[in-house]
Amino acid sequence: MKVIVLGTNHAGTTAVRTLKRLNPEIEVTTYDKNDVISFLGCGIALWVKGEFQDPQGLFYANPEILKSEGITVRMKHEWLSIDKKAKTVTVKNLETGEVYNDNYDKVIVATGTWPLLPPIPGLDLKGVQICKNYAHAQAIQKANIDPSIKHVTVVGAGYIGVELVDAFVSHGKTVTLVDFADRIMPVYYDAEFTSHVEERMKKAGVHLALNQGVKEFKGDSNNKVTSVVTSKEEIKTDYVVFSVGVVAQTKPLEGVVDLSDRKAVITNEFCQSSNPDIYAIGDCSTVYNKALNAEVPIQLATTAVRTGILAAANIVNGNKLPSPGFTGANGIEVFGFKMASTGVSETSAKKLGLDYEAVSFSDSDRPEFMATYKQAWIKIVWDKKTRKIIGAQVAGENNHTELIHMLSLGIQKDLTIDELPLIDMFFLPHFNKPYNFVTLAGLEVLGLNYFKKK
Repeated sequence: MKVIVLGTNHAGTTAVRTLKRLNPEIEVTTYDKNDVISFLGCGIALWVKGEFQDPQGLFYANPEILKSEGITVRMKHEWLSIDKKAKTVTVKNLETGEVYNDNYDKVIVATGTWPLLPPIPGLDLKGVQICKNYAHAQAIQKANIDPSIKHVTVVGAGYIGVELVDAFVSHGKTVTLVDFADRIMPVYYDAEFTSHVEERMKKAGVHLALNQGVKEFKGDSNNKVTSVVTSKEEIKTDYVVFSVGVVAQTKPLEGVVDLSDRKAVITNEFCQSSNPDIYAIGDCSTVYNKALNAEVPIQLATTAVRTGILAAANIVNGNKLPSPGFTGANGIEVFGFKMASTGVSETSAKKLGLDYEAVSFSDSDRPEFMATYKQAWIKIVWDKKTRKIIGAQVAGENNHTELIHMLSLGIQKDLTIDELPLIDMFFLPHFNKPYNFVTLAGLEVLGLNYFKKK
């Protein structure tokens, strides 16, 4: 059997290595238009912030490693089309210009996404930088250490934008954060969580230009950006990082397989597309969201890795490993505050018209007789009819983000809000309380919070 994998980042790298480990006899070829693979984009802000000096740590594989495992690696090759009848992929060698066809028995599409680039005047000015791959990371890091760049404007208050704001501030830059939403990270967290980070941003001197969209980027006679014009103000700036969303890289698949309204490949529980010989994984595909009971893209590295495993295992073993569903578990640490979430937030549940209930709770994370303790916050969202948990958020100065692993599994396994306080969680004063804040959140719902202050 011959398998072609299109794209060699998180999902693609996992898929090709899993294929070879499960069946060394399979012929595996991977194509990628870049000259590097397995780049951890989530580490860009950490590099900019100075958490490490050598960016090579952001790569967990390279073409030489894959070749040593018997995988044929074609870098700087762009795929142009798939002929599903002839079962061939047309690719272009970007160094020589040669265009040729390669045949397959199965193909895995792992082409990911690319930054959304709306038609904003001045978006092509020098000093307006998108953020996705290693080349972008190098450009941002170069700008960060440039002493002539004193004011940075970040457009987009999602994870990437917020992390970069933290990184730039730590290097003494004056930073403005622009977003059309009225608060930061609105997809993953509710306002009672994002407000903590916003307050910390303000104290650090960040100008939050929220609830306003970008109308234009202005530049000087050298086509270098000098200001950002929004719907409310004009912001003088020396540098811009533009990160407002992504679009699936699936244009050559139109008419070949079924695509969602967001152009992601619609897949089944085995990561198969509407064509049984074409699988799709990672950011360019949909997965079954257990919290929503719907097929949607969940564009996270962890989702990419797991779909890579699923597709490879199902190709080798004949579709015997269905997906248990995904929850979109994620986490972030910025300005000394640590947060994680899974499933849907109350904001999203309300927007989607779900019939839900929610509880928010806060308590000390360790007994007050301990020398040190910090406040911790938790929020649980559940389906009103079935009482199954469909979302959770946790936050604090101390790290409690690993609780999201348990709550994600709870969503996958249909845990109800009534069962939450009965989970067997250990107690030791070094780590938590006999009635910890997770247990107390569940007891609050049952009206059994014995420690609630009156």
